[in-house]
Amino acid sequence: MPSARDAAPRRVPRLGIVIPARNEAQRIATVLGSVPERIDGITERLVIVVDDGSTDDTAEVARSHGVLAVRHVVNLGKGAALTTGCLAALDAGCDIIAVMDADGQHEAGDLPRLVDPVRLDRADLAIGVRPLSGQMPAAMRLGNWGLSTAFRLLFGLRVSDTQCGLRAFRAALYPRIQWHANDYSVETEMLIRATRAQLRIAQVEVGTVYHDRYKGTTVGDGVKIFGDMLRFAISR
Repeated sequence: MPSARDAAPRRVPRLGIVIPARNEAQRIATVLGSVPERIDGITERLVIVVDDGSTDDTAEVARSHGVLAVRHVVNLGKGAALTTGCLAALDAGCDIIAVMDADGQHEAGDLPRLVDPVRLDRADLAIGVRPLSGQMPAAMRLGNWGLSTAFRLLFGLRVSDTQCGLRAFRAALYPRIQWHANDYSVETEMLIRATRAQLRIAQVEVGTVYHDRYKGTTVGDGVKIFGDMLRFAISR
């Protein structure tokens, strides 16, 4: 005969979707409109837009779409915006946190497949992997390949796309992957901390979209990210 504990319904997780944004008033509405209303196995989803010191109406447009919009008065960087959003998701009681960009270069339709490994307890952290196709500018392909290769050599984990910002993780594990980077090094630092914490990492193929070839990490950002990798490897 089943016990009362066995008969108790299992709690369905709540998903927080954190979107850092800066001067994306023209695209944020389309991005928010593409986020699925329902995701299998998720009881509720909370969308959090962090306006990182925009000089346009990014925050106002986000609020008009009924999402939680938090605003930095000055630009602090992507890593800092993600920290603000993740803390807001934790305060709201989210069990899983997904992060994605606000410029339309992530396909929100990939979110259910990205969340699944975490929701089904097959992984602690799921990261998007973009095919290195012609959709991605040549300089970006080369940079992503170089940084992913460096990550494998320095940390012993083969990750096909260390720079993709589309990710999901168990909220309870946030303290173990909590990053200090305020800039584009955030994706790499998150992976390094997850690797050192021996977390289960799943790689999920996602779409490759580039509306603006000038956006994203620059050559200078790539050099800094590589330098940060070396610093973490030396300090192990």
